[in-house]
Amino acid sequence: MEEARKKAEKDVQELKESMGGYVPHTLNCIKKHHPGLASLIRDMDQVMVRDGALDKKTKRLIALACVAVRMCDDCVYAQAKVAKNFGATKEEIIEAMNVAVLTGGVPTWSVAKHSIEKLFDEWDE
Repeated sequence: MEEARKKAEKDVQELKESMGGYVPHTLNCIKKHHPGLASLIRDMDQVMVRDGALDKKTKRLIALACVAVRMCDDCVYAQAKVAKNFGATKEEIIEAMNVAVLTGGVPTWSVAKHSIEKLFDEWDE
C-alpha cells in the first residue's frame, strides 16, 4: 500500500504541474483514500493535458460544459480553473457555460454560478 501512496503522490504532483499548478480538492481526497484510483486518473487525464486534434484549452472548455450539465459544482470550478490556466478567457468560459445551458437547461447555470463567481473573483484579485 505504501508503494501505491508514493506513486499516487508522484502522479498527482505531475497532474498539478500539467494543469498550471492546480489540483482539485476532489483529486487530493481520492489520492488520500484510494491512491490507485488517483494514479489511474493521472493516466486517463493525459488526453486532457496534451494538445492533439483539439488543444488542451478547448478540451477543458468542453469538459467544463460537460460537468456543468452533470451538475457537479466542485467539478465546474476545477475545469474552469484549469481552462483559465491553459489560457481561456472569461468570455470563453461564459460561452462554454452557455453551451451547457443550451444542452442541459438553466439549472446547469444555477449549480455552476458559485464556482464561476469564485474563479472570476480570484481572477480579478
